[in-house]
Amino acid sequence: MQTWGTVISIVSGCLTLIALVTIFIKLGREKGVNETTLKEMRKDIDQNAGDINNLGQKVNSMQIENVKLISTLSSDLGWIKSSLVDIKAEIQKKSEG
Repeated sequence: MQTWGTVISIVSGCLTLIALVTIFIKLGREKGVNETTLKEMRKDIDQNAGDINNLGQKVNSMQIENVKLISTLSSDLGWIKSSLVDIKAEIQKKSEG
């Protein structure tokens, strides 16, 4: 009977050891997968940050171009308005005289 108890004890010890090794292998694989995923995410995040900065610069340059365009249009509209005032004055002079 004592031999049977020893055999069971040895088998349970081996099974426990195999279970621990299996758990460590599984944890190692999970850690490797997580590290790979984190590296890929970091790369994507860095790329997105660069894209956001580039978009910010493009928006700033577009704002500058818009300001230039608006000032040009404002100047042109001022010229058109003064021309219309002159034309109106000329029409009034002709209609009076």
